[in-house]
Amino acid sequence: MRSIVLGLLIAAFLPNHAVGESKRQLDNEYWDEFVVRQLESSMSMPSSGPSGMLPTFPSSTPSLSPSGTPSVSSEPTLIGQTASPSAGPSSSPTPAPTPAPSSSPSAGPSSTPSGAPTTLSPTGAPTTSAPTPAPVPGATPSPTDSPTPAPTDVPTQFPSNAPTQSPTELPTPAPTPLPTTSPTPAPSAPPTETPPPVIQVRLLPYVLQGGAEFEDPESYQSKALARTEEQIGIESMSDEKITQYYALYCIYNATNKVPNPITDSDPRFDGIADFPTWLSSTGWEANNIDPCDGWEGITCEDGKVVHIDLDRNVMTGAFPPEVTLLASDGAHSTGAGNLERIELYANEFLFNNFDTSWFKLLGSNMKELFFGETSFAGSLSELPPNLEQFDCAFTLIDGGLVDSTFAGLDSLFYAELSGNAYNSSVPAVIGSLPKLENLYIADAFISGDLSYMEGMPSIAEHWIDFNPDLSGPIFPFIGEISTLQSFSVTQSSLTGTIPTELGLMEDMIQMWFYGNQLTGTIPSEIGLLPAMNTFRVESNNLSGSMPLEVCDNVGFLKPLTVLGADCNSPSFDCACCTCCSIFECDLIDISP
Repeated sequence: MRSIVLGLLIAAFLPNHAVGESKRQLDNEYWDEFVVRQLESSMSMPSSGPSGMLPTFPSSTPSLSPSGTPSVSSEPTLIGQTASPSAGPSSSPTPAPTPAPSSSPSAGPSSTPSGAPTTLSPTGAPTTSAPTPAPVPGATPSPTDSPTPAPTDVPTQFPSNAPTQSPTELPTPAPTPLPTTSPTPAPSAPPTETPPPVIQVRLLPYVLQGGAEFEDPESYQSKALARTEEQIGIESMSDEKITQYYALYCIYNATNKVPNPITDSDPRFDGIADFPTWLSSTGWEANNIDPCDGWEGITCEDGKVVHIDLDRNVMTGAFPPEVTLLASDGAHSTGAGNLERIELYANEFLFNNFDTSWFKLLGSNMKELFFGETSFAGSLSELPPNLEQFDCAFTLIDGGLVDSTFAGLDSLFYAELSGNAYNSSVPAVIGSLPKLENLYIADAFISGDLSYMEGMPSIAEHWIDFNPDLSGPIFPFIGEISTLQSFSVTQSSLTGTIPTELGLMEDMIQMWFYGNQLTGTIPSEIGLLPAMNTFRVESNNLSGSMPLEVCDNVGFLKPLTVLGADCNSPSFDCACCTCCSIFECDLIDISP
């Protein structure tokens, strides 16, 4: 390395000068020593750059001038000079400042040398007798390799006011990229949506909303789907069995621990810590039990659901129309069920979102539909065609007591319609139902009269009490209904007299007419009813006295055990009555 640097210096600065052998030897020894010192200094130099500047030569010197040497801010003191240039050297040369490390910045200071002092010849080589002053400091571009100083004279020391700031680097121009042709993007297929799970796909032909019900992950249908998918071995099951699970889980997730407008308005639910769940849910929460093999309230035949009996089970929420997926036939039938009975009685907080339209879709095999003492609301809609028993008593039903609801129900024999607000009269079609035996429409805001009873072919028990707007007479044709055994029209607005034709009903057991506006006398034909055990007419406007034929049926081992009339009234006399007011008679009347 040393010989290379020395050769470069000689080649750059001494090619055009004749130098004596003795002088050349002297110069070579000096520069040899100088370069060694420079290299040793550079080895110990911190990597952050020089703290001083090497002197540079004027621009008129040969072209191989150092390009990476830092500049100094003032003129250095010449070798051996203390006051004037003529003085000889007084001490050994001061070590040269440490140059920049070999991996110097790619660009040096932007300023150029200001020129050499006028007292020196720009081309003269340094001599021992007349040292050449150092040039005015300046910055020159930095080489890519280690800088090689090439002064014609060597200064003995650097000025005391050498700058401490590192030289500013010239920006390295960024290479100009070759022009390239932008690649044409390869055509990509449009993103595909993740297909729905297998079970969901298999259910889509059967679900009521075509899959839209699954868009909300919190819907009871989505939860029912999730529970169905959790069943062990579900993918190997038939579509009918999968639909059976789904329909039943719709019932579970729609009515188990679910608030509704009824619970929201009931102060008993205010601040409740734990919202009530089903009273019994055996099997419903398992993942390995077939609904036909032990689910609470579920009865199957040939693997198909036939009975849903969840009465008195603290159901809330709203009963879902997905129950129609278990119908034996009809628009929603799936083969998952053969429904015959739905029993929801006495689930006080069970709602239906005012929807009864699904009743008619329960299939031709549906025989028993009971939702009395629930919070079903709205108007009654068309009922299943082969319904035999129907109970909607004491709910929030407020309409639908019309011919279209009951038309064609030729198999209906039991109808409990009490405790609602129909605000209508009883439709005539009810009186024509061929098999209707038990009809209850008490406390139901019934108006009109009893004309619908004419020609009732099979009625055995008919109670239509507590309807203040029900008026009119007790029609004589009622006495011709030979099948009637229990007849009650109390706390209403009946007028007129008690017809003698009532004595024709040989199978009559109970008659209640108290709390009306009946007038006249009690016909003696009432005493001809051999099976009658209860006859109450108190709180009316009757006159006269109780016929002896009636009193003969009162007493020990006699059939008439409860006989009530206004026996305390000055206008009526009854020596054989067992009670004389509604209050008294209620205490002894144990009739169902």
